[in-house]
Amino acid sequence: MIQNTIDSRPQIGNQKTEAPGLIQTRQGVSVLYKDKYLYSKYDPSKSILNIISGISIPEYSIILIFSPVLWYGLKELLSKLPDNSTAAVFEYDENLFDFALKNIPEELKPAFNSKIKIFNRSNIADYYSFIQNNHYRKTLKIEFSAGAAFYKNEYDEISLLTQRVIDQFWKNRLTLIKFGRLYSKNIFKNLSLLSQSVPLASLYQKVDRPIIVLGAGESLDSTIPLLKKKSKSFFIICVDAAFSPLLDNGITPDAVIAVEGQQVIEKAYIGRPSDSGVLLIMDLVSRNHIPYITNGNTSFFISEYANMNFFNSLAKKELLPPVMPPLGSVGLVAMEIALRIRSSCDIPVYFSGLDFSYTAGITHAKGTPSHKNLLSTNSRLKSVYNLAAAFGGENFQIESKDSTHMITSRILEAYALLFTENFSDIKNVFDAGISGMDLKTEKKNFSEVINSVKEESSKLSFELKKQSGLKEKIFEFLSEEENALEELKDLFTYADSSKFRKKEIPLETQVDELIKNREYLYIHFPDAVGATNPQSFYNRIRIELDFFLKEIATAKSLINER
Repeated sequence: MIQNTIDSRPQIGNQKTEAPGLIQTRQGVSVLYKDKYLYSKYDPSKSILNIISGISIPEYSIILIFSPVLWYGLKELLSKLPDNSTAAVFEYDENLFDFALKNIPEELKPAFNSKIKIFNRSNIADYYSFIQNNHYRKTLKIEFSAGAAFYKNEYDEISLLTQRVIDQFWKNRLTLIKFGRLYSKNIFKNLSLLSQSVPLASLYQKVDRPIIVLGAGESLDSTIPLLKKKSKSFFIICVDAAFSPLLDNGITPDAVIAVEGQQVIEKAYIGRPSDSGVLLIMDLVSRNHIPYITNGNTSFFISEYANMNFFNSLAKKELLPPVMPPLGSVGLVAMEIALRIRSSCDIPVYFSGLDFSYTAGITHAKGTPSHKNLLSTNSRLKSVYNLAAAFGGENFQIESKDSTHMITSRILEAYALLFTENFSDIKNVFDAGISGMDLKTEKKNFSEVINSVKEESSKLSFELKKQSGLKEKIFEFLSEEENALEELKDLFTYADSSKFRKKEIPLETQVDELIKNREYLYIHFPDAVGATNPQSFYNRIRIELDFFLKEIATAKSLINER
């Protein structure tokens, strides 16, 4: 029920209103605010009711309601809203926000405790936390009144970011379905190397010379000749695909970043000298064989690719390396590491080769594994140019920062946007590449940078020290995991007759207690976000037990060999 007093006299034209005012029309009540009718002067509820009558709401949806004012249409919307869906209401105008709160229909107020969430400008951060912690599949926006026009750009941004969060979550789910088991397998194998590694945190705020981060995009080709002149003047961090081009040109990077978990990435390291002295900084989920190829110092971090209790278990045992946000791209990880290791924000960080786009036919810089593969397979029937990469899938053309036309994809574009969000406003971060997507970062002519930097004769001003005392902790942790999996296996096999059975609690409770901190057993299941069939879920976990028992046994044997 509308609580304000209604002025029943006809009121149209240029009336100035500091606060929203109720206006009686022929077929209902409208609102006049800032010289604008927020509903029709003739039939206020007709437009929104027509919109709602024509929509269909899929399950697991979040409906974005902008500027509710008198809440016309909310009752009809709620009648269509599935039980697993939510309506999020936004009002950025303070006067309209207070006005809307006063005019919530009494019969709809109970829904605000369950199906409806209200947000304004002051608590919008709560909304982004809410949307990230709830796994919706669809989003739909509805402007409940003309008041939405007052903050159209802000509401459009909310809608865009909501869709991006949803898209990213399900893309991550697809990635975990495909690679989650591999990530978990690599974690156990890499734990065997952790005891002999250099703690990454020991490098934080240690580099006191300019840092350059090098990706494998085309702009690397123009950067390498300049960098050769004074390579020792920089702390050089490169992605794995840029490792070979640098060494081929006589440039030894200080660190190479590895995040890829599949065997194919070994091509970036094979044929390189194992005594190059390059620090390998690798994700705990990346390919375990890489340190055996580089045969040098290794530091570990872990990408938070999923929210897992298993990571907490590692942290409690002091075995969890520094955690990186889920950046997705090795280039973004390299930038994150560069910012963590520079001694202060006064140390400049340059980047090149992080193009997130490419010229048609040329996907990577010269000398990268991709480029060498094209050269080695070139024939009269196969071009040296990879034209298929430019014209397949969702690729599209953009204007590069040097005004040429380049090709990108939705995935590369998403990485570029993520780069801009994370690094464009950081002090003393400069774009030294001549081509690629504009990442909204201050640009520097790298030729001028080279001429201005001090020439150095040595590479590092700090010593790399391996950590000690972890071997026993790691072995103990692996043994505990092995025992827990053996207990699970016995419970699945013998149920109430199991030698591990705790009679004081239900069997399912005992099983769930063992599973809840070991998401690696099921993170790759399609239904990992809420098991749809518990028995099917348990049956598949039983199969995974044998696989991970074998991996843990292998990891323990590797520790004993070191």
